Amino acid sequence: MWFSILLFILSVFVILNILLAIVHYSTKGRKYWLLKKVPYQEPCPIFGNFGPMFIMRRSYTSMLKYFYNKYRTEKFVGIFQARRPTLMVIDLDIVKNVLSKEFSNFSDRVSVSTDTRREPLLRNLANMSGAEWKAMRQIVTPTFSSAKMKAMFPLIADCAQSLKNTLLKEPTDEVDIPKLMVRFTTDVIGSCAFGVDPRSLQDPDSPFLLMASKMFRTDRATILKRYCRTFFPRLFKLLNLRSYSADVEAFFTTIIRQVLTERRNTGVQRHDFLQLMLNVQESDTAFSMTDELITSNSFIFMLAGLETSSTTLSFCLYELAKDRDLQDRIREEIVDCLDRHGGALTYEAVASMRLTLQTVTETLRMHPPTPLTTRLCTAPCTLTGTDLKIKVKDPILIPLQCIQRDPSYFPDPHRFDPDRFQDDLNPPGFIAFGDGPRSCPGARFAQLTAVAGLAAMLSTFTLEPCARTTPSIQYDPRSVMLKNKGGIWLSFKPLETNT
Repeated sequence: MWFSILLFILSVFVILNILLAIVHYSTKGRKYWLLKKVPYQEPCPIFGNFGPMFIMRRSYTSMLKYFYNKYRTEKFVGIFQARRPTLMVIDLDIVKNVLSKEFSNFSDRVSVSTDTRREPLLRNLANMSGAEWKAMRQIVTPTFSSAKMKAMFPLIADCAQSLKNTLLKEPTDEVDIPKLMVRFTTDVIGSCAFGVDPRSLQDPDSPFLLMASKMFRTDRATILKRYCRTFFPRLFKLLNLRSYSADVEAFFTTIIRQVLTERRNTGVQRHDFLQLMLNVQESDTAFSMTDELITSNSFIFMLAGLETSSTTLSFCLYELAKDRDLQDRIREEIVDCLDRHGGALTYEAVASMRLTLQTVTETLRMHPPTPLTTRLCTAPCTLTGTDLKIKVKDPILIPLQCIQRDPSYFPDPHRFDPDRFQDDLNPPGFIAFGDGPRSCPGARFAQLTAVAGLAAMLSTFTLEPCARTTPSIQYDPRSVMLKNKGGIWLSFKPLETNT
């Protein structure tokens, strides 16, 4: 019986593939870029140019690198994500035009089709478009002003102190760095965005941490689901699939509802993201800030900041463990800055740690957590400096890491060298936070979190490779976000025990 069922499923699969192949090779879809006279990579059925990524043989990053290097002398290359034609821009001037100078023509991201009634957490700044995005951006941006960051910084400093205390209590001969950094950034995001203390550093089994980690799974089932949602949204809805499990949605929605109720009943105010949106709800009659919008935008704060910040810190610590001289230089700066500000981890002390910030920036150049960004054409136009006409809803892909590893913009690009940012923290080829009106609004928050975390650790410990440290970085093919295939394991040694 089971053999008959298996044979039937296999037969259906083969027939479907044959039919798809016939459709693929007999229609003009695969000739889309040829007809536009754009250099392109010939696609295969179903997966377009990303088959090796789908079966986890190559990472998404390595695929982008392959296209970038192969077509480096071109201004752009046409690729296919599933059956969706996408223009991958290579020329930096065109990239800057798309992101900034011609923003009115490319004002949206390539967001997947979202049913916000079925999945209300997806109605957030990252997925919004048009006038709704503009209104929400104007509300969110003030959260990250210098004044707001200074007021919020004690929350970050408390988490950094907890990180140091955790390292003083737990075994440090072989530390799983990504797991430790996720615990740290979970506490930071929980405190600054949700107004709660997740206690992830005190308790590795914290419910908040477990639910947050569940969001970033990279198992095969999750990859298949995300692929379906991105390239076959109708099928995704038909199968009643969800971007995040019901328990994750319920957990974070309940937390925010409880915090909002408590603040309304007690009148307690806090310098965090949640309070800013609550203030808008109570005072701004021009924008309808509902509890659902507060919840979904607090959620995207975590989604955008938790894993990216922890990944950045993990790669940064790996590079510092490999370079003791640089590590000592940074430690000297950290200790000096702390001494000049009374020994406390204050906003002013962290803001004065220039070399440490350069090191975080160099980490983002070499290992940007998200190796690409996208834009969607919102008004028909011709790309400046070319004859290529772009239609409304044409997707644009910008390979951030490929550009930031290009020797044309950064000499000796595979060498970790924070001094390349000594004169300019934002040179033209650095676009880890994006550029233009849709650049990352939380860039300064991410930098402060990373520098504060480094200051807490390096003022107390030295970093060294351990037996489980990989000799080099190889990106995990299961994850679009950059992660090391063998993990990152390091040893922390208290300064007073060093000879």
